[in-house]
Amino acid sequence: MSNARLDLAVVIVSWNVRDLLAACLRSLLADLDRSRLSAQVWVVDNASTDGTPEMVADAFP
Repeated sequence: MSNARLDLAVVIVSWNVRDLLAACLRSLLADLDRSRLSAQVWVVDNASTDGTPEMVADAFP
C-alpha cells in the first residue's frame, strides 16, 4: 500500500454520454494538471450502448 497523499477522488457515473463524457474527462484532467492535485478518477458505466466504455478505455487508459 502506498503512503502517497491523495487530494481528490472523483467518481463519474455515465450512461450513453460518450461525447459529453470525453469532454468532461479532458476538462477534468486539464484542471487537475494545472492545479497539481493528486487524484483518482473513476468512471462507472451503466451498460452504455454508444461506445462509452470503449472510448474511456482507448482515450483515457
